[in-house]
Amino acid sequence: MGWFRSKSPRTKAILIQLAIAVGLIVYFKIALPKIQEARASEAVERREQSIRAFYQSMVIDQSGSPDEPAAKSDPPAGRRRLKSMPAVGDVERSLGSPDRSMTDFRGGQHLTWMGTEHRLEASFNKGTLYALTWTDLRSGHGETVQEWTAQYQEF
Repeated sequence: MGWFRSKSPRTKAILIQLAIAVGLIVYFKIALPKIQEARASEAVERREQSIRAFYQSMVIDQSGSPDEPAAKSDPPAGRRRLKSMPAVGDVERSLGSPDRSMTDFRGGQHLTWMGTEHRLEASFNKGTLYALTWTDLRSGHGETVQEWTAQYQEF
């Protein structure tokens, strides 16, 4: 402390400025990247959770009791179908902007959202959802659930 008091005001100002500069360098080189990395991982986890929640809210099981004879148009027990068929804008508001977008030759839209563990592809016909494809990125397996149950596919 005595050493700092004995220096001239000019030296004190330079030392203070150097301390501030070192503090800023440490903050921008070390602390800020860690903060940004933490925020990015939180955003990725929120996206994965929103993809999972959207899929679970849109798909219902089509299962009847085993005693009931199934009609020819009914799906087998354990099959799934879409609960509702929202518009493109509603799905984008729920999940955010898609990672990939494609339009097929008939004008159907296919939007894909990627999470850390799953990929969700939503297929639209004339702006209305008609199919969801849910894929586990680790195993490559998943399922396609459509508005009509005769087109159910598991892979």
